[in-house]
Amino acid sequence: MLCPLLSNSGVYLWKDENGIDTIPLKLVVYLALVGIIIALTAIGLKNVGPPMDGALMESQLGEVKSGIELMQSGYARDLSDPYTVTGNTRSFDLLLPERLEYISFGVDPDPDNNGILTDTPPGLVTDNGDVIYYKLMGDGKRLVKLKDSVHIREGELVDGRWLPRSVDGLGQAVVLTGGSQSVTFELVYDRGTTYTLSHVTDNLDAYINPNSTGGLSHGLLVSVNPDSFPADDVTEGRVTVQLVDSQGRWVHEMGRTVNLTNSRGNLSIVQLVTNAHGSGSVMLTSGELGLGVVTAQSPGLHNGTGEVAFTPPPLVIKFNEWINSSTNTDPDSELVAQFWIAHNTSYSVTLTGWATEAHWPLNPEKWAIGSIEIDGVVLDKIEVASGSRIDVPFGDVLLDAGNHTLRVTMTNDLNIFLGADRNLYVKQVEFS
Repeated sequence: MLCPLLSNSGVYLWKDENGIDTIPLKLVVYLALVGIIIALTAIGLKNVGPPMDGALMESQLGEVKSGIELMQSGYARDLSDPYTVTGNTRSFDLLLPERLEYISFGVDPDPDNNGILTDTPPGLVTDNGDVIYYKLMGDGKRLVKLKDSVHIREGELVDGRWLPRSVDGLGQAVVLTGGSQSVTFELVYDRGTTYTLSHVTDNLDAYINPNSTGGLSHGLLVSVNPDSFPADDVTEGRVTVQLVDSQGRWVHEMGRTVNLTNSRGNLSIVQLVTNAHGSGSVMLTSGELGLGVVTAQSPGLHNGTGEVAFTPPPLVIKFNEWINSSTNTDPDSELVAQFWIAHNTSYSVTLTGWATEAHWPLNPEKWAIGSIEIDGVVLDKIEVASGSRIDVPFGDVLLDAGNHTLRVTMTNDLNIFLGADRNLYVKQVEFS
């Protein structure tokens, strides 16, 4: 018999007159599913890497930025005195993800955006050592702007002393392309200017033009808010594009055309024109799970990219019913719902409800134990130990796209004549 409670939402309840017939085969199926879940969870955790790489780099470079700026007030070694003591130093242990193409301290090593770090054209006006650039594979380059007083230079070890490295009379930036490593900077003084000198030498020539005040072409800053939302083709995220200069400062330029592309999802429009603030926005939806990258392009500007994670849409099945007995005494005492999902994905299952308690001598159980079964396989049996609303996690389950059956029961009914009565109230079961 269909229950009218969920008929308008597309989820149907019925009473199972035959109860549950537990056979050993179910245990075999359950254990097989657990193994699959563990394997796919491991694969999923591995794939979490890409959206986390950007956050990892931003977190580390935030600490580097703070450390480098703080050390500027310390003692600087005078390079003209070979016997002076070491200047103020800071060391940073960098955990660099596999997707990192480069991280550069002092200048943009790829100003023409062709992916080649050794062909910077001669005579280019560059930043003045007060920037950090990095680029992840499949993403646009990112800029971390330091204070104008910071002047990073690459060092080289000469006769036991770290000195600024120069090529054709130009100071060099520090460009790292390998794996995780430690980088040390020292504060030095040379002919009226204080520099932040690296104690590491690379094999690239990324020069710094010291007469620059930030003359690189303008770029595009792309952000998505929120940066994670359900892939239900309904929920929207706002993609905002802002014009910035080479130091990351906003540029108020009206009327510039920006073209947008995306690796996943659907943009409301694919071209925008900046307003008086030099910005513009569009909406983004998706029906596909995974990491999405939105790329903004405009002639003459560095590309900008923004990341967004499209997550499984949450599913809430509402019951708002009491379970007053167990199926071994009353086969009719269960809650059943059929539901449909659009994606193959893993869900965390949570029961929301409360219970009444009853105690019998020599029986340690007091509260109702709820059991959740999906497609004939018991997910778990857990005590709902609260007389008021409580959220009880039942673990994770891997489900294929399509139709599924949910069954909720109470396994330990106890009704003491003229005494306590153990029952379970199920408000809802959520898949998230």
